[in-house]
Amino acid sequence: MSRRLSVLLLSTWLSVPALALAEELPPEKLASIRRDEKEALEKVNAAHGGKKSSEMSTAERRQMIQEQQQAMQGVLDKHGVSSKDYARQTARMGPKQNAEVDAAEKALEARKQGAEASSPGEIAIERGWGTDQQVEQEGAAGTEGTLPVVEHGLPAEEQMPVEGEGTPAPDEAGAPEGEPVPAGEP
Repeated sequence: MSRRLSVLLLSTWLSVPALALAEELPPEKLASIRRDEKEALEKVNAAHGGKKSSEMSTAERRQMIQEQQQAMQGVLDKHGVSSKDYARQTARMGPKQNAEVDAAEKALEARKQGAEASSPGEIAIERGWGTDQQVEQEGAAGTEGTLPVVEHGLPAEEQMPVEGEGTPAPDEAGAPEGEPVPAGEP
């Protein structure tokens, strides 16, 4: 075998694993990378007061661009993706793949909002009743099909009579204010 042929075989043998490592990223991973990139860029913009680039000096623009690049590289490192592979894949994506990534991004956002809504500090209030929101009530054995009793207001023993309503207490019956009630009278 000639030297040239052996070098060619060796180089192809070494390049095959590199091609296998450059596999396509799933839409969910791309969506999470995009979301994290957006958040990182918003933080950098907020740190610079949300100014437009035309409102900044050259030094400020340079500083902001460097911070944006560092933030984007940090996001890619966090997800374990090289910037070259990410750029290559996003450039090759067609309308179908972009739609899949957008759908995955919306699903991630919905999960994030669902997690925020179910946090222990907040109570989600839903109105209406439908077949998709069926509620099963637990009760004692043999009470299936009966509805629970719902009372309105305070229990009777905790209610205070309003002036002019209700019956007066026994010690107040017929006696003027400040005078004791005689023992034999109701």
